[in-house]
Amino acid sequence: MPRTAAAPQRHGEALPPRQAHETRRRERTRERLLDAAYEVFAEAGVSAASVEQIAERAGFTRGAFYSNFSTKEELFFALMEREHELRRRSLLERVDALLPDLQGAAGTPAAETDEEQVGDLVARFLDVPFDNRRWCLVHSEFQLLAMRDPTVSGRFLAYREEAAASLVPILREAMRRAGRTFAVEPATTVRLLVSLHEDGMRASILAGRNDDEAKADARIPLARLLMAATKPL
Repeated sequence: MPRTAAAPQRHGEALPPRQAHETRRRERTRERLLDAAYEVFAEAGVSAASVEQIAERAGFTRGAFYSNFSTKEELFFALMEREHELRRRSLLERVDALLPDLQGAAGTPAAETDEEQVGDLVARFLDVPFDNRRWCLVHSEFQLLAMRDPTVSGRFLAYREEAAASLVPILREAMRRAGRTFAVEPATTVRLLVSLHEDGMRASILAGRNDDEAKADARIPLARLLMAATKPL
């Protein structure tokens, strides 16, 4: 008798146990490769890091690497997307935690904040458990690679624009809850804030300052930029 084809899995239907186990195992392998790449890229640089180094650091072979990523560059974009998503979610949580929505039923905005208050908010937003120094090193390395390699540069630019665009609604809501609105085009404001923060991190690394010192250094410049780019509601 001819074999009957397996019925396609329906949306939302649970995977068979063996397939679910394989999916979880593959996800764990991928995460370990990303973690290892983060360490190796920070230590050796993106260009100098090899697939073998990354696989060995993760405890796998080259075969495990290539079963998850076709190139080292593909892995890096996955690493960037993971890091950005972690930071975006953290920022959303910080907005709700630090700026509870004080609008009443009539739509009355929250009380206006001054530069000192905005500075305090910036400091508290920056007080998150991320290794900014290491991420700055890795991100700067890949930016240099993208500037040198036209096969990477287009995708890098697209990623950067998408990442900035995803932050616009978060910043808009944070400013609304702080009693302010944009005076400068929102996407431009986000790009300026990101650039200022990245430049401050690079300066802190060059000066040998740690993450906490870098966050303290960033407080006033970021607050002043926010005040200049926004106005009271």
